[in-house]
Amino acid sequence: MSLDYRPLLLSPLGLLPLGAQPADAADLPVKARPTPAVADPHVPSWAGFYVGANVGWVGDHSKQTAFRAPTDATGTGYCWTDNCGFRNSQTANGVIGGAQLGYNFQAGQWIYGVETDFSWSNAKNTKIASNGPSGALGFGTPGNWIAETGISALGTTRGRVGYAFGQWMVYGTGGVAYADKKDTFTFSDTPAIAATRSGTGWRTGWTAGGGVEWQLMPQWSVKAEGLYYDLGTVNHVSSASPPGGFAHVGIRDRMTGAVARVGLNYLFR
Repeated sequence: MSLDYRPLLLSPLGLLPLGAQPADAADLPVKARPTPAVADPHVPSWAGFYVGANVGWVGDHSKQTAFRAPTDATGTGYCWTDNCGFRNSQTANGVIGGAQLGYNFQAGQWIYGVETDFSWSNAKNTKIASNGPSGALGFGTPGNWIAETGISALGTTRGRVGYAFGQWMVYGTGGVAYADKKDTFTFSDTPAIAATRSGTGWRTGWTAGGGVEWQLMPQWSVKAEGLYYDLGTVNHVSSASPPGGFAHVGIRDRMTGAVARVGLNYLFR
């Protein structure tokens, strides 16, 4: 009796009966390869120190009104005009430019930080006018006056809160402002009746505004911002010299302004 061992032979592909056909490779399931992640060439970070420069426009505004000053030894208190109705409003426009330094903290898309800046300006305005034939102090002669306003320097120290959209950030800001003011007023009714007051010097107040900043490269950003500042109201009392004795005259000055500027920052990484 002969035995047929062919069904028990091993095929080259495994334990298959002789004569069986292997499965086509195209019929086997193929696991898809994962798509490689594309790295973002610029993942912006706003955290850290930065330093930069800025340039722009400033409009420094002065609003002057008369008030009756306290009386002196003669019992007389004068305004710049007979009825204390004097009003003058003028704006000194000019170029402003300087430098800034700041630090940002970042929590997700929220940016918190502080910035200080100092700038120089050529904003100056001189106004010359007459109060007319009635006279300013009531002596029937024309009253001429000269007002000089402007700033030569402006600095701020502000907090900033921003929200980032990738390479863009919008922010609000506010804090302390200080400026070196040019602020004088000279009045002359006759050669014997004259008074001068001067508010020239450093004034402090507050500022608020906002802006937008774009991180064009990992270590460089550009910004555009606007600020409003308020340096408060100052009462000036000056001595005039009308016939018959000296008198005090007063003028009240409200000092405000606005800044629009662009800047370039270097971000320390």
